[in-house]
Amino acid sequence: MRITELVREILASARAQKVSTIMVALLAAAMCATTLLTVGRAAAAEQQVQARLDAAGSRTLAITDSASAGFLTRDVIAQIGTLDVAERAVGLTSAIDVTTATVGRGGERVASWQVVGDIPDVAILVRGRWPLPGEAIVSATAMSALALDAPVGAITSTTGVTYPVVGQFTARDPFTNIAGGVLINASTGTAARTLHVIATTPSAVPSLQSAVLTTLDQPLQNIQLDSPADLAQLQSDVMGDLTAYGRGLMLMVLGAGALLTAIVVLADVLLHRTDLGRRRALGAPRWVIVSLVTGRAAIAGAMGAILGTTATAIALASAGHAPVPTFAAGTGVLAVLAAAVAALPPAVAASHNDPVRVLRTP
Repeated sequence: MRITELVREILASARAQKVSTIMVALLAAAMCATTLLTVGRAAAAEQQVQARLDAAGSRTLAITDSASAGFLTRDVIAQIGTLDVAERAVGLTSAIDVTTATVGRGGERVASWQVVGDIPDVAILVRGRWPLPGEAIVSATAMSALALDAPVGAITSTTGVTYPVVGQFTARDPFTNIAGGVLINASTGTAARTLHVIATTPSAVPSLQSAVLTTLDQPLQNIQLDSPADLAQLQSDVMGDLTAYGRGLMLMVLGAGALLTAIVVLADVLLHRTDLGRRRALGAPRWVIVSLVTGRAAIAGAMGAILGTTATAIALASAGHAPVPTFAAGTGVLAVLAAAVAALPPAVAASHNDPVRVLRTP
C-alpha cells in the first residue's frame, strides 16, 4: 500500500469513527491545557526566578582594601576587567560629602564617589558629556539637593577640592547605592577603596573569585571579601528543584493522558475488530493495521493539541500570563506523540489477531 493511500485510509477511518476520534482529541486538548496551566506557569515562574537570580547584584564580587594599602589601582582594575569570567570591573573610593561651589560648606551635602575605571560601567549618561579626570556628573536627586538647574557648574568637597559638573547620570545595576549621589572621574594615581567585579554568570562566581584574588596577590588581612558564591550555589539548587518539579509534573500529566488515550484506543479496536480482521483477511500486512490505528490517534491528537494549546494560550495571555511560544508548541508536539505512543500497544495487539477467528460467525 502506498503512503498516500494509507493517509487517505487513516483520514477516512478518523471521520467514520467520530466518537473515538473526538475522545482522543479531547484528551489531547486536556493534556495541553493542563500542562500549560500547571507546568507552563511553573516554567514562567522559573524564568522569573532565573532572571532575578541572574541580576548583576547576585553576580557582584566586592573586595575592599581594608588596610588602605593602595593596591586597587586603575591598571589592576583594568587587568581584572579583561578576565574571561568578568563582565566588568570598577573601583570606587570612600564616599565624601560635596556641596555646591557657590554656596560652600553651608550648603546641602551630597555623597560623592571617585570612580577608578570606566564610569560607563557604573552609570548611564542622561545629559551632558562623560567627565574627564577631575570632573563630575550628578544624579537627578543630587542635582536637586545641590540646587542646580542643569547639570553644569561646580561642586566642592569637604576637603576643599572643586570639581566641574559636566553631566547627569542614572546608576546601572547593581550600583543602587550611588543612585542619588555624585560621581567623579578619579585622577591618575588615585587608588580605589572598593573593587566591584561582576561575573558573566552566577556559576562563574567561584572561578572569578579565585582569579581576582590571584591577580591581586595580597595578604588576606589586607582584604575584606564580599562574595556571592553561596548565593550562586543556592541559585543552582533552587533552579534544579524547580526544573525537577516541572519535569515531574509534565510527566505525570502526559502519563495520565496517555493512559486514558490507550484505554479509548483499545476500546475502539475491540469495537471495530471485525473491520480490522477483514482488512487482514484481504491481505493487509500488520504494519498497515498498526499505522492505521496509531495514525488515527495521532491525527485526533493533533487536532486536540491545536485546539487545547490555542485556547489555553489565549486565555492565559488575556490574564497577563502568556506562555512562552516555544514551550506551548513543544507541549502540543508532546501531546501528539503521547497519543500516538499510547495507541501502539492496542494497534500491535489488533495486528496480531487471527483474522479467521475474528471473522468467524457464531
